Amino acid sequence: MTHPTWPRITRAIHEAETIAISGHVNPDGDCLGSILGLGLSLEALGKTVDMVHNETPRHLSYIPGFDRLVPVNKDKTYDLFIMVDLGDRERLKDSAVLLDQAKTSLNFDHHQVNEGVCDLICQIKEASSTCEIIADFLIDQGFDLPKEAATALFAGITTDSNRFLYDTAGARCLRLAADLMDRGADPAWVYLHEYQSVQPRLFAFKGAVVERATFLQEGKVVLATVTQEDLKHYNITMGEAEGVVDVLRNLEGVEVACLLKETGKEETKLSLRSKRFFSVESVARAFGGGGHIKAAGATLDLPKDKALETMTQYFEDLDLQALTMSEEE
Repeated sequence: MTHPTWPRITRAIHEAETIAISGHVNPDGDCLGSILGLGLSLEALGKTVDMVHNETPRHLSYIPGFDRLVPVNKDKTYDLFIMVDLGDRERLKDSAVLLDQAKTSLNFDHHQVNEGVCDLICQIKEASSTCEIIADFLIDQGFDLPKEAATALFAGITTDSNRFLYDTAGARCLRLAADLMDRGADPAWVYLHEYQSVQPRLFAFKGAVVERATFLQEGKVVLATVTQEDLKHYNITMGEAEGVVDVLRNLEGVEVACLLKETGKEETKLSLRSKRFFSVESVARAFGGGGHIKAAGATLDLPKDKALETMTQYFEDLDLQALTMSEEE
């Protein structure tokens, strides 16, 4: 599939000499895979590329090019700034200064809402991941993909599609994954480090979270919290803790999982997942966030206990029919 913006994006890339690529705060595999996969490919083209992020989560350090990530340098300007895996300025945080100072800006994004802050925007809502979009773009437009770039993009597709289990991982996604493998992507490397190298302390943490979780609406909704004390006790980062929301969603009978993460005394971040049909994107939007139908998030300016109370009340007030109406579909 060729997106209408791709020829113009290709032209902007070829015209630029210096390029910066960055993504959202609290980066996941799709965010870093997009930065590194695209960055390594554009370097192979002969461009001067800075792959920028102030956060370097250790659980994603297996992604090729990870050691190439550099922090934001507010004194540097670029011909082209590329923001990936988000559609708003706010979540760029420190990288927003690079957007402001660049001669041209472009955006690759697969989220449902995009605020249009860049000169060129490639938003494909039905894509499994931003890495899928970038892989499709690079192949369609004839760019070379070094094997390290192909593996980085494969990692982003794999993690954001939950190993190709989500509905968004359709035939096009699987074909692109195969195309990346043809170009040297190493699935075994991704699977080993993402799914087969879990620390025992992380397993213990996930078990503790499940044990103290709250079940609502006849077990169709589950809520749980992750506190700063948890992170300290189990010696994990919030990025590593994020995966527990999928564990909650996978429990028998659960349709919606809500994980509340204590990120400050007066701030709690929500991670929302649904299993089959319920739109957690609408829940996130109600609290100023966004995302996808089955995976979304938001930030509450509330301490964790008040946030838990707020979300408990929200789901208790929900019509049970909304969580059961598609049982026979």
